[in-house]
Amino acid sequence: MALLLSRDDQISQDLIDEHDRFSTSSSRCIQFEIQGALIPDQNKFEYQSTRQLVRTIQGFVDSGAAQEHSVYFHGVCDAEFEVIERKLRAAELMGMVHFTFEKALNAAILRIRPGSAHHIIASTFGYKFTRKMHAIRGHGEYSVSPFGATIFRIPGVRSTEGDQSFKFRPRTRRGQAAWPSVMVEVGYPGGMKPPRSDAEWWLLNPQDKTRFVILFKMQRDPFALHIECWMMVETGCHQTRQTPNRIPCCVQDFDINAAGYVTSTEGCTKLEIPYDAIFDVLDPDSPPLETFSFSFDELSEFAVRLFEDLS
Repeated sequence: MALLLSRDDQISQDLIDEHDRFSTSSSRCIQFEIQGALIPDQNKFEYQSTRQLVRTIQGFVDSGAAQEHSVYFHGVCDAEFEVIERKLRAAELMGMVHFTFEKALNAAILRIRPGSAHHIIASTFGYKFTRKMHAIRGHGEYSVSPFGATIFRIPGVRSTEGDQSFKFRPRTRRGQAAWPSVMVEVGYPGGMKPPRSDAEWWLLNPQDKTRFVILFKMQRDPFALHIECWMMVETGCHQTRQTPNRIPCCVQDFDINAAGYVTSTEGCTKLEIPYDAIFDVLDPDSPPLETFSFSFDELSEFAVRLFEDLS
């Protein structure tokens, strides 16, 4: 059973940054620059060839460090992107690399994540999400399509990759290029700035097609899981060139410790996804749900099973 934690039992604050839960800008390109500014100078390179890029990534993987590394390459042209992807797949490194490419800057950020933890977290949540959706009256196996780690592109502008994504109602989102309505990103121990920047990217770029982003951040020794849910929210301001009337924002958060105890600094009592954030078209044969939710008990069970799989 999930229980609320007392202040003395709260999860280590090393897992969470209390800042940056609101986006400070509606600019799309600036999110890439923010991520780039977080990368140390020794991890920034001028792009020379796909061979150099692959060897650089292989070096981080071979170092044996279990932590996430971010690498910045400048001078990457759009035509090189698919070649890089093929070379990484050939070297069996693609599953360890998270891509973001910004054409306007001729630059790419690659987050290198050794091991399988991020795949296990994303796929386990994807399984629970899909099963829960199938159990709702009026929905079935074709209501949701999980896409796993997939690269999505805005042609000639930018590309990025998520850890898990969900597309709903095939009649409105057909084909592999169609954007997901719900996106999942998984981070390694450390600050929350990179995954939060990812959440802003997903909410700002695909013209309101991606409407809900779930972030997972796990720590080990002891195990703990931090979850954030991001959406676009109204600012209450009149829309101007400098002042957006909607910005990305963290609207829910959850912390789960090794024993499965759950708490929320936002005062949330369950993880809720608005129904209209999931579906483009509401099905008249489906029940009039306002939200799709996971209770504290369900979040606790998910986390404990996850910790067991990763121990």
